[in-house]
Amino acid sequence: MLRLAGTRQRSLLALLALRAPSVLPATHLIDALWGTEPPLTALRTLHSHIARVRSALAAIGLTDVLVTTSAGYALRIDPSHVDVTRFERSPSPRAALALWRGDPLIDCEVFEWASAEITRLHEARLATEEALAQQEISRGACATAAASLERLVVSHPLRERFWELLADAQLRGGRRADALSTVRRARNVLVEELGVDPGPGLRAIEAEALACPPPDARTGLIGRQRETLDVMRLLEKTRLVTLTGPAGCGKSRLAQHVTPLSTVVDLTSAANAEDAVAAAFGITTRELGSLGNTLVLLDNCERLTANCAAFVERHPRLRVLATSREPLNVPGETVYPIPPLAVPDPDVPRSLTELAAYDAVRLFLDRAAHTYTDADAPAIAQLCAALDGLPLALELAAARTSVLTPAQIVRRLRDRFGLLGPLRAAIAWSHDLLTSSERTLFADLAVCAGGFPADLVEALASTLDALTGLVTKSLVRVSRVAGETRFSMLETVHAFALEQPTEAHARAAGFFLRLAERAEADPTGTLLSELRVEHANLQRTMDFFTQIGDTGKILRLVVALNRYWHRTGNYAEGRQWLTIALRGSGPLRGKALASAAALALLECDYREAVRYARDGLEADPSQAGRLHRLLGSVARERGHYEAALHHYQEAARASETPLNAAYARQLAGATSWLAGDFDVAEAALQASLKSLRELGDRRGATSSLAYLGAVAWYRGDSTQARRLLDEALDTFGELEFKEGIAWALNLLGVVEQGTGNPVTARSLLERSLTLHRELGDRWREASVLEALGDVTHDRSLRLRAAAIRDAIGAPVPAVERGTTRLPEGKRVVPA
Repeated sequence: MLRLAGTRQRSLLALLALRAPSVLPATHLIDALWGTEPPLTALRTLHSHIARVRSALAAIGLTDVLVTTSAGYALRIDPSHVDVTRFERSPSPRAALALWRGDPLIDCEVFEWASAEITRLHEARLATEEALAQQEISRGACATAAASLERLVVSHPLRERFWELLADAQLRGGRRADALSTVRRARNVLVEELGVDPGPGLRAIEAEALACPPPDARTGLIGRQRETLDVMRLLEKTRLVTLTGPAGCGKSRLAQHVTPLSTVVDLTSAANAEDAVAAAFGITTRELGSLGNTLVLLDNCERLTANCAAFVERHPRLRVLATSREPLNVPGETVYPIPPLAVPDPDVPRSLTELAAYDAVRLFLDRAAHTYTDADAPAIAQLCAALDGLPLALELAAARTSVLTPAQIVRRLRDRFGLLGPLRAAIAWSHDLLTSSERTLFADLAVCAGGFPADLVEALASTLDALTGLVTKSLVRVSRVAGETRFSMLETVHAFALEQPTEAHARAAGFFLRLAERAEADPTGTLLSELRVEHANLQRTMDFFTQIGDTGKILRLVVALNRYWHRTGNYAEGRQWLTIALRGSGPLRGKALASAAALALLECDYREAVRYARDGLEADPSQAGRLHRLLGSVARERGHYEAALHHYQEAARASETPLNAAYARQLAGATSWLAGDFDVAEAALQASLKSLRELGDRRGATSSLAYLGAVAWYRGDSTQARRLLDEALDTFGELEFKEGIAWALNLLGVVEQGTGNPVTARSLLERSLTLHRELGDRWREASVLEALGDVTHDRSLRLRAAAIRDAIGAPVPAVERGTTRLPEGKRVVPA
């Protein structure tokens, strides 16, 4: 324990730590410790304190930490070891506040700049409290946030932001009366103590609370608390706010909710905005100029966009809240897009109570004619997701619940416009407002599934201007996926687009075929991530080529997707597509057979893998290198190591590229490891690692790295094994290579078990087992079960592993049995 005598020695160490590793001049330290009236002996006393602090630090092993320079004194320590620095660098407000152990420098006597440091730290803590409260409110933990904020408004009554957050938490948590009470409490404190009225934030929350109908009002607004607050704040800052969004998203209802006392001008059937506004106020158009600073709600502006824009510009004294499916494009306009209501993931099981946390579900339940139970929860989740969280669609569906169950409604959504007629009319109105080029592109884009990239537009013989128009008019959404801009349609809008005539199927299919071929040709594999987000479009491309019977393009597509299926673990889908492709013939049949052999191997279907590989050798000798690697891997997994090495030698001789040769060398090294020949294994794997890194193949290089980690472990070097396997797991994770992640977890689990960490080992191995089962890799699943059996001492796991090995015909690898190495003459030394 650090022992210091007196408050000034503690103060001295604290001040040096605050500025570590910066040098503080003696004069600064004197001013901080004694203020403006230091004693005559201050410098000598400072030197004494420095010596005593240095001695105390040395007594706990921290020698040479407190240093003296010509400019002054400094603590030469890593700033991350200082609580203040850790607080300021904490990744989250909660983590930062966990470091706070009381008031800073509470037992230190300090002056001047040191006192300013205390004030700064107090402010930093309060700002962090604010951030944590905001975070809690944003994630829906309003009760937790409110409890903390009640304490904070008592401790810091003049800090208005705490009052604002407390009222916001109460309102969003359904405590409307409490929110109004908090605003009134805040107003009393601020007026009495500071002589000022509450700011715009508190006023906006008060207005929202007053405007909110009781929660049980059948036609009340569900959700939209954040949007309500945002729009009210915007109306305080700008004279024109336009709410945009697709048909049925609830723009009009939100606008009327935000401005319950304003004049509503519905432009749905109006000839022009000028006459409609005058009629709404009961005045002539000449008298419109007298409406200074009046708030007007212009509802449904999309039919009269230009006319509304001109009206707003002619009357600069009016304040306008507009709803439209596209902006008015007036100078000074603030556009606020209204998103659909939050929907649950229908694939995640939830109770009805859990589903009610989602606004879309709450709206449906509020409007439905029946009370539902947990048995209805899956269908309700599917329904809300299928309707994109669009309030109009949800209310129309709820109206059907007097005669249909949620599950029956879901089944009828294939004809959603027959079921929800008014929704079709709303989208048709938006469609009618499109230009000719926008209408053509809108129909063409319907051939896509799950979104599309901007590059597709040119492939469809359209323009980015047309795409921009569809985005502006709320028929196409924009998002960012993996750092790239991506576009999509709501399912309901997409269903309408599918009704429109188009001849774009062939052009879209050609685009996605070329995308797959570019990804396959990329040696680094970085383009494979693009294929992941285009999975639904690739499926639709395959369906199109199958429908028109284009066997040549089917073969091109399945050959291009082989690496994608391997990377993502979609082995079963790949084999299904290859079965279809191999019914035809063409110059790529040999490559398709090699792909089929590879996926059969990955699913441990050894008989089919050998059959496809041998057929491939006959159909296309140029594939010999790849096919011998596959045959070698079948032999390796079945414990025939000499035969495996023979095939890898053949593969190396037949390899037409350095990449294929590097993989042959890697697999030969893996076989030598499994056979227990570690020296040869390490040499081969190091050589393959070097080659694959030079060729830019991160996935392949990382596989070599993982094999080297396995070799290190079985040689007894646990430190090296853990380092290599940790690196491999990180890289496999970055690459989203499911097979590699599963394998690295397996090996790390074995290392943790062998080094006396069974709890960690079990966690790693259980995660590995789950992934291997998802992949269908039964060979490695057996190895993981055996390792888990060792960890848990559960004999049944080993019996299950033995059953798998019997079923696929693959014994326990020699290295795991501790058997001898290969005969010297059978070793494969890397070239």
